[in-house]
Amino acid sequence: MHICRNRRLGGGQPEELTALAGRVMRLAVAFSLTILAGCASPGVPLPPSLKLPEVVDDLAVTRVGDQVRLHWTTPAKTTDGRAFTGAITAEICRETVAAPPPATQVQGASAAAPPCSPVARLAVKPGASESADPLPTSLTAAPARLLAYRVQLRNSRGRTAGPSAAVFAASGPAPDPVQGLRGKASKQGAELEWRAVGASVDAVELDRTAVEPPVEPAAGGKIGAAPKPPAEARFLARGGVAAGAAAAGGGAGAGDAGGAIDRTAQTGTTYRYTAQRVRTVLPGGHRVEVRSLPSATVTVAMLDVFPPDPPTGLVASPGFVGGEPGSQALDHTPRPAIDLSWEPAIEPRVAGYRVYRREGEGTARRLSSELIPVPAYRDLTVEAGRRYTYRVTAVDGAGNESALSGEATESAPAK
Repeated sequence: MHICRNRRLGGGQPEELTALAGRVMRLAVAFSLTILAGCASPGVPLPPSLKLPEVVDDLAVTRVGDQVRLHWTTPAKTTDGRAFTGAITAEICRETVAAPPPATQVQGASAAAPPCSPVARLAVKPGASESADPLPTSLTAAPARLLAYRVQLRNSRGRTAGPSAAVFAASGPAPDPVQGLRGKASKQGAELEWRAVGASVDAVELDRTAVEPPVEPAAGGKIGAAPKPPAEARFLARGGVAAGAAAAGGGAGAGDAGGAIDRTAQTGTTYRYTAQRVRTVLPGGHRVEVRSLPSATVTVAMLDVFPPDPPTGLVASPGFVGGEPGSQALDHTPRPAIDLSWEPAIEPRVAGYRVYRREGEGTARRLSSELIPVPAYRDLTVEAGRRYTYRVTAVDGAGNESALSGEATESAPAK
């Protein structure tokens, strides 16, 4: 066996210890480099999220009957811009305003705003949200007072970023609901009637929804002659006419006429109508609406069964036609004719006209199998010296024919 003896070098250290020290040094350097390579700078550390839902910024309220209905959008993010997760509780806060706030003061979550006193709590999710506040008896009696509403959102730990800005409703009695609503189709539009309330200053508002699409006019009808009304609309009944398609409305002094005609109702469409009385009050100088509960629903089918008005202004003029192309006098011999003209129909649904002729006391007969598209006609089938009586009708795109016009009598000229 070979035995290695320790040999001292320069500093008197054994050779094996020197080698071991070198290896340890190299390992330490390699380890340090490895650690440094894996320790990249993480940047500025982010603060922890408070997980507070954002403040509601679109609260809207409507007083209907003896309750106030609230609508808002529950935010999907926290106050630090992160997606919200977890349960959300909405608190509905109501305060009775004794005096109107200054016009220069911002309403809502501010240092001067009173604390949010919840009258209701409900679980909500991000997106469209709604609630209702049934008013106590003390707030449904006169006089009308200003009510301020706010919504406050809390996370699962009960923390909140604060209430929304205040929006206003009114206390006091609500108008009585519209009773006896009924409707029928007429030539003028959808005729609606209800039980009028004498000396009422409340406006009556009609809500309309189309439940069946309009029927396309029959061949020959004037498609697109009138603009297509919206499927949903809201009208104020003023002076017996459903006036305008206001998105919201109401106003003192509009009154209750006990009925209205919706002249924008389109033939071939079925509609559903409800009615509400609307009262405008001014508690604390704020203009606020108070609405009745909606009436029962009435359905009106606008069937196209009403004929147009008969033509007016019919006149007949005698004359001759020669042998021009298209005439019946191909031998160039002048022949008698009677020219008819009348006032054009003002109804956009009129598709054409029909001309009827009788001789003496005979029976009137239709002269053309096709609709006459213009308010004029030349009768080339007359005989010289004979006397003829004419009448005209108007026909709409559904084939409904008007009553006969007045008569026009003329004799065909002799040669």
